[in-house]
Amino acid sequence: MKKLLLFGLIIGISLGAVAQPKSKPVVFHPKMDVSVKKPMPRAIDEPVNMLRSTANKYVKSSLAINEEQVGITRYDLQSNSSMQNRIYLHEDRTIGAVWTWGMDDVNTFPERGTGYNYYNGSNWDAYPTARVEDARVGWPSYMPSGASGEMIVTHTGTNAGLKIASRPVKGTGTWSMSTMAGPTGSSGLLWPRAVAGGATNQYIHVASITTPVANSGTLYNGQDGSLMYSRSSDGGATWDILNYQFPMTDTNYYVGFGGDCYSWAQPKGNTLAFVYGNDWEDVFLMKSTDNGQTWNKTVIFQHPYPKFKENTTLVLDTPWVCDGTTACAIDNSGNVHVFFSLMRVLNDDLTDEQTSYFPYSDGIAYWKEGMPMYINLNSDTLYNQGHLVGWVQDVNGNDTIFDFVDLATYYLSVTSMPTVTIDEDNLIHLFFTSVMDNKDNGSQNYRHIWYRKSTDVGVTWTDFQDVTGGLTHNFHECVFPSLSYTADDYLHLLYQQDDEPGLAVRGDSDPYQDNAMVYLKMNRTNVGLDEFNNLVFVNQNYPNPFTTNTQIVVSLRNASKLSMEITNFIGQKVYEVPAETVNAGYHTFSFDRSNFEAGIYFYTVKAGNQTITKKMIIE
Repeated sequence: MKKLLLFGLIIGISLGAVAQPKSKPVVFHPKMDVSVKKPMPRAIDEPVNMLRSTANKYVKSSLAINEEQVGITRYDLQSNSSMQNRIYLHEDRTIGAVWTWGMDDVNTFPERGTGYNYYNGSNWDAYPTARVEDARVGWPSYMPSGASGEMIVTHTGTNAGLKIASRPVKGTGTWSMSTMAGPTGSSGLLWPRAVAGGATNQYIHVASITTPVANSGTLYNGQDGSLMYSRSSDGGATWDILNYQFPMTDTNYYVGFGGDCYSWAQPKGNTLAFVYGNDWEDVFLMKSTDNGQTWNKTVIFQHPYPKFKENTTLVLDTPWVCDGTTACAIDNSGNVHVFFSLMRVLNDDLTDEQTSYFPYSDGIAYWKEGMPMYINLNSDTLYNQGHLVGWVQDVNGNDTIFDFVDLATYYLSVTSMPTVTIDEDNLIHLFFTSVMDNKDNGSQNYRHIWYRKSTDVGVTWTDFQDVTGGLTHNFHECVFPSLSYTADDYLHLLYQQDDEPGLAVRGDSDPYQDNAMVYLKMNRTNVGLDEFNNLVFVNQNYPNPFTTNTQIVVSLRNASKLSMEITNFIGQKVYEVPAETVNAGYHTFSFDRSNFEAGIYFYTVKAGNQTITKKMIIE
């Protein structure tokens, strides 16, 4: 590699701080109308791809955001759609975290089960090397149980039903195992979601679906996957409500339900909230104000093709629907706030046992009690109404969205996987994933985790913040965020991270490798996060590709130390421009490539603790 000539850092005339744009770019891109086939149904419990690779690297990052790896897994599908509650901050400030764990990808993960780690108030335990359970399971929900215990609810993937692991003292001792069978006439239960409530967490609330036909199950009450609710009033020892079908969810309303398309809010007193949303069913809220004895259903969005069947229902108008990822939370007044991601769908062939989805669909919709039912989920319509709270950010500042190389296969929107909590101060904290228009591995773009907050119960929202935007995450896929329902001075999040976009279990182009399970701790009042928002934009170098000279324009919100480094295609740093304190406004890096070899390089601009990386090509 020939030596890179010195960059000239040209400090332009300061034009004043430029506010981060909050508008949603509405720029037509041909990819917006590209549809892709997917199987019916899409929820899976077994791997479909068997490839291998080496382990990824992991480095801690940031000041306002602290991260620590708490485990590892090669089984990388943490959810088909919505995320379970996987992490919980207990009252004594200890933390439990769980994930679907598996390492033997050669033999299709016979040891798959719950990976568990515990923070004792000072340190996390060592990474787990075995599952919690005594049988092969997956899809854990984690919660407190009793005065000082903990519980994990998973599914076995067989007719045995759900597996429940519990122990009276969290963080230590032997786990006790029990099972919850499906209703008589069913083939078991899959994809559970469970939460705990009550003064001593004595109430356990579980939702799941009966095993669908595609998962070696049978129809139950005429449905291919019935939505079931169960409740224990004694920490799971007995069940006083067992396999109850939610009201207005029978065959008069739905053909069946999809796995992982639903989520709980953290109970508040006797108020419970559960939300469902999928690409071929309604989005609806189930709410109980008597601790699960009775339920009321509120339709948030009525699907334009009710009781859809792939082999009989022709759909050519590509309606906007929910992509299957949902989240909800209850505020201090008992009102429920619902978040779900958007998707466009199509069914133009009644013979192939597949439907089509539009992978470049974008947006997270927001609804709260008191709002009318949505008639149209078009993302631009929701944005104009002020009901769109998440979308792909124009990080590279070129006024173009969907500026991607290609997308990994999640069957989800490019902005998806919401997870939310409402804290004791009635502040709404929303995290979600979004595909990055400036970060890719040459064949697919990475996803990062973003954050927004509302301080007025959903009326307005703060700027978008990439909480995985540090230098160490430039080439990381950050997905499956799960936020603790409880918070102290900090928000506590668990997510999965590796260095390849997509999922090996899904059969994507990335091979099996070690995925880090990462604990992220962020100051609840966002102290220090302004440093991550200082870079308003870093333009793509122009011209690009180039043969002689190119320029990179940077805009800063506040005065900051500004620097840049260049790496080659394999990640080696080949040049660094030292940090220099500059004023707010526009600044330009000019580069003369003399004596520098042709090829692909990456330039990383750093301002304070925020970094943005882009690719440039020298011809």
